[in-house]
Amino acid sequence: MHHWIWIIFLLAMGASVGSFLNVVIWRMPRGQSIVFPGSHCPSCGRAIRWYDNVPLVSWLMLRGRCRFCGVGISPRYILIEAVTAGLVVGLYVCMYVLKIPAGLGSFAETWPVFLGWAMLICTLLACSAIDIETFTVPLEICWFVSLVGLVLAAAWPGEVLTMMPRVSPTVAAVCLGGAIGLALAVVLLRRGIIQPSFIDADYRSQTKPEQGYATCHIAATANCGVRPRVEVLRELLFLGPVILFAAAAGLLVSKVPAASSAWAALWALGEGRVGMHLGGFFAALFGYFVGAAWIWGMRIFGTLLFGKEAMGLGDVHILAAVGAVTGWVIPSLAFFLAPVFGLGWALFLLMRKGQRELPYGPWLSAGAAAAMILHDKILAYLFNTSR
Repeated sequence: MHHWIWIIFLLAMGASVGSFLNVVIWRMPRGQSIVFPGSHCPSCGRAIRWYDNVPLVSWLMLRGRCRFCGVGISPRYILIEAVTAGLVVGLYVCMYVLKIPAGLGSFAETWPVFLGWAMLICTLLACSAIDIETFTVPLEICWFVSLVGLVLAAAWPGEVLTMMPRVSPTVAAVCLGGAIGLALAVVLLRRGIIQPSFIDADYRSQTKPEQGYATCHIAATANCGVRPRVEVLRELLFLGPVILFAAAAGLLVSKVPAASSAWAALWALGEGRVGMHLGGFFAALFGYFVGAAWIWGMRIFGTLLFGKEAMGLGDVHILAAVGAVTGWVIPSLAFFLAPVFGLGWALFLLMRKGQRELPYGPWLSAGAAAAMILHDKILAYLFNTSR
C-alpha cells in the first residue's frame, strides 16, 4: 500500500518538476532568468495566474490556449510535464517495486540515491529537449547536477555507495590531483592564458537567431584558415594541468612513503568516518572524470582523425554529470549504448525521408538512462556473473 502513496506523491512532484523544466527549456537557451519574471504568456506578456499554472490540468482545461489572448500554447508544455512525471514514477517503480537494478535497499534507507538519480533523469530530459531545439547544451545545468552528485555522495556515503562503485585511496589521490589541475586550467582559461578552442566558443550559449548568425560566421571564417586539428590542440593544452597533477598525485601517494602514510592517516580520522565521506566524494569525482574522459577523448581523437570538430563539449558535460551522480560504470556503459539509440534513429531517417537529424545529446541521455536501470544485467551478461 505504501508504494501507491509514494507513486501518487511522485506523480504530482514529477509533473511540478516538469513544469519547472519547461521554464528552463524555454528560457536558458535565450539567456533569460529562470526565476524572474514569473510565468507569463510569451505572446501577450500577461502573468499566468496560479490556477492556470497547475501542471497537466491547466493546459487541458484551457484547451492549450492562453486565457487572455487566445494564442495557442505549445503541446510541448504538457508533454514535458507528463514525461517528467512518468520518468520519476517509473524510476521509483523500477528501483523499489521491481528491484531493478538489484541490490538496492528500501526507499527509507537509500532515498539519497533516488533523489540524485531522479534529478539526473530530469536533467537529461531538459538537456535533450534544449539540444533538439538549439543543438546546444547549457553547461550550467550539467554543472549543477554534478555538484549535487558530489554533495550527496560525500554527505550520505553509506547510502550512495550501495549503487556507486568505490575507489581505492590511490585512485582518490589521482582524482584530487586532477581536480586541482582542472581548477588551475579553468583559472588559466578565464585569464586568457589558455585560449578556448574553435572560433564559436563565444556563441555556444546564445539564442537561436544569434546562433544562425554565428554559424554563417563560422562557415565563412572556416574557409579562411581555421584548422580543427590545430584548434583541438588547445583542448589538449587545457587538459594538460589535469593530467599532470593527477599523475603527480598518484605517484606521490604510491611511491613516497611519507605521503602515503599521511594520506592513509587522513582516511582513518574519526574511526574511519572521514574516510567513508571521502570515499563517497571521490567515488563521485572519479565518475565525473571518467564520464568526461570518454566523450572528450573521442572528440579529440575524432577531430584529429577526420579534420573537423567531432562531437560537442556539451556531450562531455552530460556524461560527466552522469558519472558524478552514478559513479564510473554507468557512464562507461552509456558511452557504448548511445550509438545503438542513434543508429535506430538513423534507420528511421532512411525509411522516413524529410525527418531531420538530431544532435547526439538525446542518444547519450537515452544510453545513460538505459545503463542506470540495466547496468547490473548488462555486466552480468558481459562477464557471465551475477551481481
